[in-house]
Amino acid sequence: QFYSVFLDKLGLTDEELPQFGEPDEMKSKLAGIFAAKTQDEWSKIFDGSDACVTPVLDTEQAAQHYHNVDRKSFLPGGMPRPAPILSRTPAIPASTDLNIEPGANTLEVLQENGYTQDQINNLLDQNIIEQHGNKAKL
Repeated sequence: QFYSVFLDKLGLTDEELPQFGEPDEMKSKLAGIFAAKTQDEWSKIFDGSDACVTPVLDTEQAAQHYHNVDRKSFLPGGMPRPAPILSRTPAIPASTDLNIEPGANTLEVLQENGYTQDQINNLLDQNIIEQHGNKAKL
């Protein structure tokens, strides 16, 4: 049912885009089709349907998306609300710092995952990762 709704919204038939056809060919066709309209146009076409299509949003857009606003999915400052939201035992964030700072915990996360300081410095030097504020003085 989901695929037939998807095809209907695209204005295609199963013969034009078989569900179990060649994956690379499907990907190529879909890329061309989706490139023909803006994200907003596609969102309006698929909104409210069972086609299982949703836009890819950045952090700021996700917090402002009507679905997330209605569900109060984000706390003030942009931090995602803990889920699920339970009526008798609601989840409470462990931190009161509700602001998202890209790169704020980069070093800690990499160190916890076994990266050496030399590896981290190499990633910083190549601008592959970013540490919030100035480069770390380690």
